[in-house]
Amino acid sequence: MVFRRKMDAAWGVLVGGLLALAVGCGDGTTEPDDTPLTMTEAEALFEGMRVIQQDTAPRIIHASEDSIVVACPLGGQLRRTVMFVDESVADTLRLAWDFTAAPAGCQFSSGGLQFTVDGAPEVRERGAFVLAGFFEHFSIEGSVTGRLDWQLDDRSGSCDIDLVLSGEPDLSSTEPSVAGVLSGALCGHEAEIEVEAVPGPAG
Repeated sequence: MVFRRKMDAAWGVLVGGLLALAVGCGDGTTEPDDTPLTMTEAEALFEGMRVIQQDTAPRIIHASEDSIVVACPLGGQLRRTVMFVDESVADTLRLAWDFTAAPAGCQFSSGGLQFTVDGAPEVRERGAFVLAGFFEHFSIEGSVTGRLDWQLDDRSGSCDIDLVLSGEPDLSSTEPSVAGVLSGALCGHEAEIEVEAVPGPAG
């Protein structure tokens, strides 16, 4: 009986010590901050990515036949592809574009905020500009879709993008472009983002 009591006491001390250790470790653990981006932060993330993707004079790290890898402003890199298809059938001209952007540890500042972004796996922008007859009919359609993993200060999360392009063509210059609105889902928000232009092959 004495031996059993001593063993019971020893187990009690051991279990109590383990519980105290577990509680102590739990108190010292910092939970990751997964607070979603606000609408303002989401727009800053999106605009920052577009600036890098559409930069006409990037610092190129690597180039291949179908893509280039460019340096991001504050570190990391982004692989981007750009494809244009120019078709003419009878009196109809169709210019289609297909862009992709796949960031990897890409760091940039936008809207006064500093982001680190990775593609999950990428963001894709597609669209088409159609001109029929002698400026008789215009139509523009397009989309931006994909997912990005982001870090902002001590916060992190994912941003799903599903936007539709609509607007009017701008024929005031020698290069076809479009000024319009991207509307739809951005990082869990309903967004409407004005876009200045979608360049033609020369841009």
